[in-house]
Amino acid sequence: MTPANRRLVIIHNPTSGMRNKSRFSKALLRLAETECEVEILKTTGPGHATMLTQELVARNDPDLVLVAAGGDGTISEILNGLKGGDLPLGVIPLGTANVLARELGVGVSIEKAVDTLVTALPVPVYTALANDKRFLLMLGAGYDSLAVAAMRSDQKKRFGAIAYVLAAMRVIAGFRNMKLEVTVNGVRHSAGSVIITKAKYYGGPFVIAPDGGIEKPQLDVLIFRGSGAVNAIRYGMALLLNRINRLPDVEMLVTDTAISLTSPAPFPCQCDGDGGFETPVNISLDPQPLMILRAAI
Repeated sequence: MTPANRRLVIIHNPTSGMRNKSRFSKALLRLAETECEVEILKTTGPGHATMLTQELVARNDPDLVLVAAGGDGTISEILNGLKGGDLPLGVIPLGTANVLARELGVGVSIEKAVDTLVTALPVPVYTALANDKRFLLMLGAGYDSLAVAAMRSDQKKRFGAIAYVLAAMRVIAGFRNMKLEVTVNGVRHSAGSVIITKAKYYGGPFVIAPDGGIEKPQLDVLIFRGSGAVNAIRYGMALLLNRINRLPDVEMLVTDTAISLTSPAPFPCQCDGDGGFETPVNISLDPQPLMILRAAI
């Protein structure tokens, strides 16, 4: 595949980032100025992006690039449709946090996103598996997963990132009873909250794993010893200041081996911002890398 004969198939989630409709139109206008062929497929509901991706993989077209136009949740669905395929992936950032776009050096820039789609060559990155679910960014259990479980889709569409704060306030009582066990490199650790990440960024522009990154075949594990509302505020402030890994009750571990996450009773987890599953969870690196279009450094 070369940029000169590139065919882009865009899977667009029209409900992702409702305030960003103009951004998608801007991306299409800029793509119309290039020599790329563009096809647009719109999702109609949960799971549809995975089905569309599987159909594209079956085409077996070496000149085709799959483009995710949406947020990290849309990208998560596409990732799980790419299992067993080597279709390269590009991104048009239209979501709330756009963590993957930041990892790729695109950020929230439509201009940079389109330039990357048109000119960049695919590079390998490493994904992970949570039981049988493939993810590229992070898995969380604790503060973030309780907030995701309480998230109201109407508020997310209206308020963006603020909706996570509103969701956290609804489940603040549950912050007192977070008891998790995570086994890393053969050692079991007790925690109030756990984040297992492939990405350097978390929740948008905030750096949570300074030495991490999707291009590295490793998992970074953050173990938060504390629980409760007071610690939630303290951890949140440290995240905003990019100092989370400097707190004395936050331990960071790195591994390339399987991780086990358990709890005395089933506990909700979130994966790349989506919920729907509970502990126990086994996390491992996916041996098959993903090819992705990354902005030039």
